[in-house]
Amino acid sequence: MKPKILALAVLLPLSAIVLAQNQPPPAGKAYFFVLLKRPANAPQLSTEAGEKLQEAHMANIRKLHAEHKLLVAGPLMDDDPVIRGIFVFQAESRQQAQDWVGTDPAVQAGRLIGEIHGPWLIDGKAISDPGDAPQGMEQYTLVLIRPGEKWSVGDQQAIHSHDQFIESKEVRLDVALAGMFGVGEMGDLVGVAIFTEGPEQTARLSHEDPAVKMGKLRFESHPWITAKGVLAPGQPLK
Repeated sequence: MKPKILALAVLLPLSAIVLAQNQPPPAGKAYFFVLLKRPANAPQLSTEAGEKLQEAHMANIRKLHAEHKLLVAGPLMDDDPVIRGIFVFQAESRQQAQDWVGTDPAVQAGRLIGEIHGPWLIDGKAISDPGDAPQGMEQYTLVLIRPGEKWSVGDQQAIHSHDQFIESKEVRLDVALAGMFGVGEMGDLVGVAIFTEGPEQTARLSHEDPAVKMGKLRFESHPWITAKGVLAPGQPLK
């Protein structure tokens, strides 16, 4: 997917892409990860209607940012037919994050749906505010951590092995943001990692994850972009 044709994805103006959160969330709040998906029955729109909806979609993103709700956002770059982009919210509950997603005109129009996951157990210090001056975009590899064939809910051995791998000195410098979801996450997504490296290097690293080797977890990788300065430096946008 090319940046100039990201209709109803999440290519944000720099001033709207992140809210500085260089600290853990305040008491009573948590981080929630949102996959923005295109439903199978999404209505078809004319070019004019699509452009108007995109403008409203972006205006709502700016509003959520101004209200200190939206932390990180960005689109996938592989033109996945279903997953279009991501949001990261700081909210008091999953329902509150879902309510905020529901304010998006593209969601209201049935062009997008928000799949909420969390709490997402990440280090908020890894998220920065790049400032309001445009600085461009950087590319990362978004890794959706899904259950493997031998996964069982609450498998602490697998989670511990994975966490140790992510924190190892050979890997941690290649990870911009990572965390598993809180207890009770029962779906087909158990965590997310954002690597600063490209897909090939990320694929090589993923094969070294002990939990992947054991068949407990599997990595699904997508090229992804966000504003420069939001996370640790990624790859130049080609």
